[in-house]
Amino acid sequence: MAYADVNDVRLYYEVHGEGYPVVLIGGLGSQAQSWATQVPIYSKHFKVVVFDNRGSGLSDKPGPGYTTADLADDTAGLMDALGI
Repeated sequence: MAYADVNDVRLYYEVHGEGYPVVLIGGLGSQAQSWATQVPIYSKHFKVVVFDNRGSGLSDKPGPGYTTADLADDTAGLMDALGI
C-alpha cells in the first residue's frame, strides 16, 4: 500500500502502468477501487494513478468542513509528491 502526506492528510494511492501520466479522480466518497474496470485497460498505454480522496477509503478521514477546493488541492499535492 502506498501513501502520500499531502496538506496534512495521508492519501492512499496506486500507480499502474508506464507512460504519460493519467490521474483518475473519483467523486465525493468514491474510492480508488471504483476504477477497477478502467485501470487494466488504461494502464496498457499510460501511467495511471488512482487514489482515495480525503474522507474515503484508506485515506485519512478528517472531521467535517473540507471543500471541493480542498480535494482539488489534495490532487495537485499528490501529483507534486509523485513528480507528475
